[in-house]
Amino acid sequence: MTQSNDVAERAATVLLHRPAGLLTDIDGTISRVTAPPEAATVEPAARAALARLATVLDVVAVVSGRSAADARRLVAVPELVYIGNHGLERWHGGQVTASPEAMRFRDRMARVAAQMRATVTLAGVRVEDKDLTLSIHYRETTDPASAEELVRAALVPVATAEGLVVRPGRMVFEVRPPITVNKGTAARDLIQERGLRSVVFVGDDVTDLDAMSEIQRLAIEQGLHALTVGVVGPETPSEIAQQADVTVDGVDGVIAFLTALADRLA
Repeated sequence: MTQSNDVAERAATVLLHRPAGLLTDIDGTISRVTAPPEAATVEPAARAALARLATVLDVVAVVSGRSAADARRLVAVPELVYIGNHGLERWHGGQVTASPEAMRFRDRMARVAAQMRATVTLAGVRVEDKDLTLSIHYRETTDPASAEELVRAALVPVATAEGLVVRPGRMVFEVRPPITVNKGTAARDLIQERGLRSVVFVGDDVTDLDAMSEIQRLAIEQGLHALTVGVVGPETPSEIAQQADVTVDGVDGVIAFLTALADRLA
């Protein structure tokens, strides 16, 4: 893919500035979006490219809305850093660390999950309790547009009453603690901890916008060499193409990009 090769060329130039890192989302980026989410698999070629990149870059990390343990299970490259629950937890070197502040909201999250399971009985709606966050999926319903409104109407009052935050995604609502932690703060913390001078970020959904905007802010204010890569497809929010520095077409485009980048950096 010429587009992916061009993006790989730009990324390779950015990553000449060491220490260097690559951060990527999972669903819709290196794994095709599935219903149910548990059926998702990471494309073998993407896994192979990430493993190669981990040998030549200072850090390769996955930044996902999935739990850190689930992200590690899916990607299954031990050398990577796995940041889960939109930045609320991290797996590295065999240990998971979670945000102490987020832990205080676990009981509230569990109550919202229980109420949603009891009140929203529409076929195809799935409540995924990820301990520190909650996802309400409606991709499997027969009428997703109507299901979206039904879920929103049921979820927002319950979550708000518990002091939690609701954010929409691609046929999903995410419920999070009311703390300033997201993919952007997670990316910033990793960049600063590792002293990275360059970073490439790859993502496809609204939660990835936080990482893109924060990385771009660091580029402007602190001289970070950066490239944000948006993954575009039929369901991609328009903001992704608007915010990203460059784009690739779907998961196949990401695979081609990562493979070409690994070839250039080898």
